[in-house]
Amino acid sequence: MIKIKFFLIIVCILNINYSHSQTTKDKQVVIDGWYFRAVSGYPASITFEPIVLFKDGSYFEVDKEPIEDLDFKKSKKNQAELWGVWKKNNDKFILTNFKGKSKEYDLKKGNWFPAFPYNKSIKLKGIYEKISGGNFGNEIYALFNSQLNFLDEKHFTHSENSGVNSYNSQSWKSTKDAGTYLIDGNTILFEYNDRRKIRLSFAIGAQGKNVIDTDMIFIGGKAYVLD
Repeated sequence: MIKIKFFLIIVCILNINYSHSQTTKDKQVVIDGWYFRAVSGYPASITFEPIVLFKDGSYFEVDKEPIEDLDFKKSKKNQAELWGVWKKNNDKFILTNFKGKSKEYDLKKGNWFPAFPYNKSIKLKGIYEKISGGNFGNEIYALFNSQLNFLDEKHFTHSENSGVNSYNSQSWKSTKDAGTYLIDGNTILFEYNDRRKIRLSFAIGAQGKNVIDTDMIFIGGKAYVLD
C-alpha cells in the first residue's frame, strides 16, 4: 500500500511540473501542445507556421507575442483570424479556421510536426536565416533577409537586409545589431546593445514525431533555418 501511495505521489509531481512548464497569462487556459505546419502560397512556395493547441479545443497561430504574455480575450477579439478550433483522430489533426474552413494535417505526411520549448540541454550556435519576398506583380520584386547569429549561450548578432526592385528604381536597406539573449521555454528575450529589450515567442522544430531538430527554430512566429 505504501509503494502504491509513493507511486501516485511521484506521478502527481511529474504532472504538476509538466503543467507548470506550459503556463499562460490566463490560468484557465491550458496548452495541449505546440506544433508547426507546412503552408504553401504566394509569393513564397512553402513556409512553416507554429501553432498552439489548447485543451478547450481552440488553437492559435503563434505570432510575435509570447503565449505567456497573451491576453486571450483581447486577442480573440482583435486577432480573430489567428484563432480556430481543432480535433484529433489518431495521427490526424483537423483545424477549422475563423471562417469555418477545415484542413487536415497528418504527422505521417510531412505537413504537421511537433514543436518543442527550449531547455538547457539544447545548444544553439550558428547563423539562422529567414528569407521572404517575391514577385508582387507589375514588375515589382521585394526581398527581406534576416540573420540571427548565436555566437554562444548568451551573445548574438542580428543583421537585416531588405530591398524593392521595380522597373525603373531600386531601394535597399541594411542594419546590423548585437546584444545578449535569454531563452525560457517558449519565450526568447533579446537585449540589444542600444538597451532595447524585445520579448518574442519561441519554439524548436522536430524531425518525425518526437526528435528535436535545431536546424529550424521559430522566433516571433516566423521560421528561421540554420544556414
